Amino acid sequence: MIHHTDLQDLLPGMVPFPADVFPADQAWLGQHFLPLLKIDLGELRPELAGQMATLLCPIEPYEGCIGDDTTAHHNAFTGINWIAFELTAANEMRFLGTQDYFLGEAVEGEEARAHIVEMRESHAKARAHFLQHGRLASCSRYGEGELDEQAWLQQLGGPIWFGNWSDYAPLPAAFQLQDLAGYRQRGSLRFRNDSSHLPDDGLQLTRDGHAFFHVASVPASHWVAAGADAIVMFYEPHSRTVLFTFDWS
Repeated sequence: MIHHTDLQDLLPGMVPFPADVFPADQAWLGQHFLPLLKIDLGELRPELAGQMATLLCPIEPYEGCIGDDTTAHHNAFTGINWIAFELTAANEMRFLGTQDYFLGEAVEGEEARAHIVEMRESHAKARAHFLQHGRLASCSRYGEGELDEQAWLQQLGGPIWFGNWSDYAPLPAAFQLQDLAGYRQRGSLRFRNDSSHLPDDGLQLTRDGHAFFHVASVPASHWVAAGADAIVMFYEPHSRTVLFTFDWS
């Protein structure tokens, strides 16, 4: 499988800032996600050519993790820090949760509402820069307000990697994550065993016994004002499931 790090140049099967990402009956998803990059999965596995999944950045949360405040509306495909989609035959991203999973415009506090505006405006600025210059540049909240050119992806393809995302919150019930490295206990402290000799850093992520593979990872700040230290995107071809989690360092 192809593996790129610090991807500076677009590959042929990539479309930045794509439109018409969501099914018509889920057009409301546009209120909650910023489409970043449509990726032809055939770039990673030739047998998947023509299946184009979209890397998404959630506008939420302002603080904490997505799903923190809506646990009553989680299901088998959504949880704290986990969201899943079905990639349709038309290459649209069909959300496998419900609209109540999101806080949306119901967020409380001026700072949280300002965050929504800032995320949308920074996405629009990055898109305008791309249309004019053909490059990605973000307006990070942590910079000086200037557009700064960035890599499209920190990682494309390659192995799954262990991080805070893999040990933070339980997976939604439809998915399974097995850590083959295991842990050892020293007094009150717990240490993960060395996993450098294991495929995918010792992690096996599956749905109904079918394995996910790593599609892409990128800091949200490469594209928009703020967000996770890494948006992490997986794909399971049998069910055409696109699964996202978010690493917070």
